[in-house]
Amino acid sequence: MLSAMNRRRALQLIASSTALFATVWAPGDSAQAHPPPSGSIAQWVGHELVTTKNLHPDEARGRLYAVNYQQSGLIPLCTKVRIESYSHKRMVFRVLETGRPYTYYAHKSMREPFDTHLRRYFGVECPDVSGMSEIDREGIRIGQVLVGMTREGVQLAIGLPPRHETPSLKSPQWKYWRSRADTFMVYFGADGKVSGLRD
Repeated sequence: MLSAMNRRRALQLIASSTALFATVWAPGDSAQAHPPPSGSIAQWVGHELVTTKNLHPDEARGRLYAVNYQQSGLIPLCTKVRIESYSHKRMVFRVLETGRPYTYYAHKSMREPFDTHLRRYFGVECPDVSGMSEIDREGIRIGQVLVGMTREGVQLAIGLPPRHETPSLKSPQWKYWRSRADTFMVYFGADGKVSGLRD
């Protein structure tokens, strides 16, 4: 059993550690680039993250949608952003390099909570693509699907296919939308690599 003095020291250590944690993660301090690894996205407002997949916004309106419309813009993988605001319907983030704000909207097709969805696209660590094939890295660089890419490469290049039409990433075909009325399919061969695309 701990002596009274040791118990006192242990309690002081716990108290000082708790105070340090609170100081490190307090909004507005110098640790904003390192948000806590857990908790809801709402707790990350004011903190910096990176994009963990390429994003394809409607550049003219500064909008993205959880259905992952493949629109004209490209926010590359590993772009540093700051979360400006969050609700169960939308999240606003700002690209640090350009200062441009974007609004990311929830969508009725989602099969998961909005913040769970957002964690698939934003995080604290940039994915390492150095060990991926040349064709994967090229597709990721230009934000497009190329024949010969792996499933992982496609996810990083254009994001995940909406789950209401592609519930399993093991499926041999993934369906994406460019807009409400414009879709395309990505087909995978037995080797797990892209064998073709079709509008």
